[in-house]
Amino acid sequence: MWVQTGPLIIDQVLTTAYAQVYPSGLTITIPFAGVWEVSYQARSVVNSGAANTNYWASTILYKGQSPTDGSQALAGGGPANLILQATAGQTVLAAFDANDVVSLYARGIGSQGNNASILSNTDGRITIAAHWVSAV
Repeated sequence: MWVQTGPLIIDQVLTTAYAQVYPSGLTITIPFAGVWEVSYQARSVVNSGAANTNYWASTILYKGQSPTDGSQALAGGGPANLILQATAGQTVLAAFDANDVVSLYARGIGSQGNNASILSNTDGRITIAAHWVSAV
């Protein structure tokens, strides 16, 4: 059994603290308990415009209000005057209960004067998918 998000339009500027990527359609609800293979891809745009600095977009899956171990991905770099677009993601195996909600969180990491955002449009999509593997 598979569950996944549909095609969404997103343009969200990142802050330095992890925050949920909206809209709320970018979540999946696990239909029944078991071990699930969960994967995501997230398109980020990083602008490292400040002199001699680096900047990254960090993404991670959350189960409810808790981060999922092993699901963090990082895209970005530097030095200055770099605009980078990249699609990063992870795949993890994890145990879930029925009706657990899985969502994508993201944040920017680096020096002030730079910025990052998460995008999803026809040029590159953000998605979360889960495939049931076995009972716990």
